[in-house]
Amino acid sequence: MKKIRKPLLYILGLTILGLSVTLIQSANLGMSPWDALNRNFYEGIPLEYRYLTPIVAIVLVSLAYIIDKKKPDVIMLFPILISFYIGFVIDLLLLIVPNVENKGLLINLIYIFSAFILVGIGLNILLLSKYPLPALDQFCFALSKRLKITFGKGKIIGEVIALVLTVIVGLIFRHQSQWFYIGWTTVLAIIFIGRFVDIFAKPINWIMGEKIGN
Repeated sequence: MKKIRKPLLYILGLTILGLSVTLIQSANLGMSPWDALNRNFYEGIPLEYRYLTPIVAIVLVSLAYIIDKKKPDVIMLFPILISFYIGFVIDLLLLIVPNVENKGLLINLIYIFSAFILVGIGLNILLLSKYPLPALDQFCFALSKRLKITFGKGKIIGEVIALVLTVIVGLIFRHQSQWFYIGWTTVLAIIFIGRFVDIFAKPINWIMGEKIGN
């Protein structure tokens, strides 16, 4: 039984992350910084998401390995497989989770902050499982280890990097009139996601760590 606890924990964490993305997409307050960056590439090149997503994943994982001073290995490709599963979860949940685009600012904010909380919970569950993180989070986690800061603070730095790149890429492709596809969610993600990752670190470690023997 103990042998399957960590894989089940891993799947649970990935599913929670998929739900968080679903909530953001079902609201009407814009995108997270990395999604905004991808949207600028998508509209500017253009390059379909089925090609863009794996390319970005490979770049981020490669950067994480460089920051960690790790040698390339087959595990580097694992985040791409993860993205397919998370994408499946998102597509499925979008059929179930009510869309609240036209339900007013308060309901939209409830969706967004619920998503941020789920990110904090999901990422800490993934850390406990000891399996590879999604590409973006692997990059942020590598930053946190290199800078000797919390994962949440590494996440904030990663989101700020994405915002800066979003503006630069948006300027290159002349997306000023679209505000570089930056919205309230973009700004709120920078302020709150990293904080929620750190807030839920101890509770998740205490609750889930007991169950898997950590």
